[in-house]
Amino acid sequence: MASSGRPRCDREEKMSNDSVPPRRWKLVGWVLLPLVLLIAGGTWFASERDALQLRGGLNDRIGIPQHEFEQRVRSYILEHPEIIAEAINRLEARRGEQAANEAQAALKAHADEVFHDPSSPVGGNPDGNATVAEFFDYNCPYCRMMAPLMEQAESADPQLRIVYKEFPVLGPNSVFAAKAALAANKQGKYVAFHRALYRVRGQVDESKVIETGE
Repeated sequence: MASSGRPRCDREEKMSNDSVPPRRWKLVGWVLLPLVLLIAGGTWFASERDALQLRGGLNDRIGIPQHEFEQRVRSYILEHPEIIAEAINRLEARRGEQAANEAQAALKAHADEVFHDPSSPVGGNPDGNATVAEFFDYNCPYCRMMAPLMEQAESADPQLRIVYKEFPVLGPNSVFAAKAALAANKQGKYVAFHRALYRVRGQVDESKVIETGE
């Protein structure tokens, strides 16, 4: 899981990542939309102008005033509004692919830090050939939903190695819980304490963390 609470998986030391197009890509799409439409309109207008030249048998290029050019582009867009959504979708897909490639490159550059950091607790089969690196926050509801699925995956695959990455981003209570879990790891009790924290009802605050550790 990245900050969204979803785990990242690796088979034979390789990880795949998700990438969901961020909302800001839509904003970028709307900023770049006029340029896209201008290029599309210009291409359409050039084709129309050439057609007029052929039909009229004109040898000279036809000059069109700026206001008429703009009006034709506007009319074309109004008659074909679907090109707006098409342009934005293509831009989002392109940005999404670029972001995925950048994330994959960053992951490869930090693979040892993610999968083989000696300070990160490890569960499942420490020598397994399939690795899941799970980033989580004990107060993240999505992480809580993933907890039983991770246990099921561990039970189903004897070759599964789980690297637990404490990622407390939801405030001081989450930071305290993460520190307590890492302290439990030094005592060889990490997995049991980790699972116990996910069974806590409501906000995992300092008092509940201490109660869980007693």
